[in-house]
Amino acid sequence: MKLIIEENEKKMSESAMFILLGAMMQDKRVNISLTSGRSPQMMYDMMIPYVKNQDKFKDIEYYLFDENPYIDEEHGPNWNDMQELFFKPAHIDDNRIHIMNNDNWDQYDNKIRQAGGIDVMVIGLGWDGHFCGNCPRCTPFDSYTYKIPFSKKQEVNSTYKDRPRQPHTLTMGAKSLMRVKHLVMIVNGKEKAEIFKRFINEPINQDVPATILKMHPNFTVICDKEAASLLDTIQYDRL
Repeated sequence: MKLIIEENEKKMSESAMFILLGAMMQDKRVNISLTSGRSPQMMYDMMIPYVKNQDKFKDIEYYLFDENPYIDEEHGPNWNDMQELFFKPAHIDDNRIHIMNNDNWDQYDNKIRQAGGIDVMVIGLGWDGHFCGNCPRCTPFDSYTYKIPFSKKQEVNSTYKDRPRQPHTLTMGAKSLMRVKHLVMIVNGKEKAEIFKRFINEPINQDVPATILKMHPNFTVICDKEAASLLDTIQYDRL
């Protein structure tokens, strides 16, 4: 694991953006996977002018790594969030965006493998140590893309609310992410400092499922100083 501690969120976002743009400049089809949420928002704002209407990026394909599908709508909230954050303002054609749904989730990993695999994936670190849709105490570390009922998530964590229109989560599992050629995690803000410290310091465990990702052979973690504020300087200098 490579740990990069930047001065602030802007510097963190720039570092992640340059990794993505570097991968996207390859003269071949490039498959990337991006996260929604607050952490990547500045990165997307920076990237959009570089990507928008650029013919050199016509061979980029985008894969969503999780979804909470509605039972009565075609697209789930992750699709909607990514459309708002990046895909629409960057003018990404829907035909280049690949999603998992109730019909294809069990073949999602095979289709990605047939397409050449994910070249680079950007993820965040959840407030409770989750990654993608992999939540504490209900994450099978030996799984590829899988389905987990919300009722199961509620059994282990009462903060998950009942979602009658979204009976389950579909997510890439740990083994799916181990296939990604370059895995990038971004973490920012004081509110992530405690869970980030646990992620860095603790061994692999179910209470902080993101710890499993430290086994990835090409894993870059980029954070700002606020997120790293509880780390011991000597500890992170050794990483």
